[in-house]
Amino acid sequence: MQFANAEIRAALDELPPLPTEVSDWVVETGTDSADEPAVWVWAVLPEGNVDLDTRISIRDQIFDFIRQRSEIPVWVYVSFKAASEMDDAE
Repeated sequence: MQFANAEIRAALDELPPLPTEVSDWVVETGTDSADEPAVWVWAVLPEGNVDLDTRISIRDQIFDFIRQRSEIPVWVYVSFKAASEMDDAE
């Protein structure tokens, strides 16, 4: 991958309007268990009870966004967390 975690986070903030608010992004890059280049994105949602269709829409936008900007083929893994989960982890 030719860009850093901070660059990806900043770029995700520039996504077109999403179907629900994302309060923060957590991004990691590296290789996955198959030794393939990968990006992991956690979308932090203010409320944890976002419906499946909304999460799928956000996931698809993230997939497309990262794959279009990557100079090499990359696996994109997207997960969701409620902001309250992040507060508990601190």
